[in-house]
Amino acid sequence: MELSIGLPDGLLMRAGEDGGLTLYESDHTTVRRRIDCTVLGGARLADIVWSHKLSAVLAAAPETNQLFRWDPYTDSLQEYAGTGESGRRDGKIAQAKFAATVSITEAPDGKLWLVDRDSSALRYITIDTDRPDGDPHVVTVVGRHRAGYVDGPAEDAKLAHPEDLQILYDGSVVVADTGNDALRHLDPSEGEVTTIYGGPRTEEDVLDDDDDVVLRAPVRVTVADSQLWVEDANGRHLVEPRYV
Repeated sequence: MELSIGLPDGLLMRAGEDGGLTLYESDHTTVRRRIDCTVLGGARLADIVWSHKLSAVLAAAPETNQLFRWDPYTDSLQEYAGTGESGRRDGKIAQAKFAATVSITEAPDGKLWLVDRDSSALRYITIDTDRPDGDPHVVTVVGRHRAGYVDGPAEDAKLAHPEDLQILYDGSVVVADTGNDALRHLDPSEGEVTTIYGGPRTEEDVLDDDDDVVLRAPVRVTVADSQLWVEDANGRHLVEPRYV
């Protein structure tokens, strides 16, 4: 999977197969700068996102259980969040713990939503632009009770080793719930988690299945041209439009 993001001034940042970051000009081919990533110690990045509130790039490195930060005034990637010890601890960013963050994205309100694969958690980071340092805090929304498969109120819901998430146009969140062979949906305003596609299947379900598509370990969910797509072990599938 190629990792690249467009920056507000038209530049492009791309993560290479070697884990390094390269900044390109607006033509997306001319190299402007190669970012010093020695802080990663050889660890690979799983995702990168531009935060408008921080005016910086955040990068997720699941091998180190950390998030890293790059802003236009530096030439290097720097530690931003996570102690390096695997875990799930909320609160101030300096004390927070993560467990293999594999996907991170920004919502319209500036919250940075992320999924931690190893703690089966959906979380977000809040940033207060009225504070000099942004006073970032980490909040766990789903995944307080270990891995499993439970819909309902977010505080009781369970995921199983999610690999990706996507923010929809209405601000709700869709998660590729890899371990449950499902797409899960969170409406933050209602605080409810539902399954919109797939889910754990019994042997009887498989024998009686009339569906054209059966999800198997979904790893990527994307929105393109107002359509929701999911990628799994069987390929790429279009999800019914009503979920977008």
